[in-house]
Amino acid sequence: MPASKAQQKAVNKYVREKYDRINVTMQKGKKDTLQAHAAAHGESANSFINRAIDQAIALDSAGDPQEAAGEPIGPRGISLHPNALKTAQRAAQAAGEAVPVFVARAVETQAQRDELARRMEGGKSNE
Repeated sequence: MPASKAQQKAVNKYVREKYDRINVTMQKGKKDTLQAHAAAHGESANSFINRAIDQAIALDSAGDPQEAAGEPIGPRGISLHPNALKTAQRAAQAAGEAVPVFVARAVETQAQRDELARRMEGGKSNE
């Protein structure tokens, strides 16, 4: 059932009040590439662009890309299996975080869980 004129007007008003809009200009053919890439990763082009912006800002704000997660990670950085990276990207987006921040938090959380499990099993602590 199509939306009524009143519904369309209400939605347009909401969008004007809650969102900023920006037009992005790119070379011919790049739009199709962007849309295909986003779809292959289970997201809309808009969602992909917003995620890319958030990640770039997080990296730029950290000063040194190796410190994007809050701590230096060594001269070579880290790499994730492509499937793990996709999962981290989706989870970071759902959490409203940049991927490096999300991964750093996830690693810290898992380290705490592992430490607790060792203590419960009577093992030695790493502290």
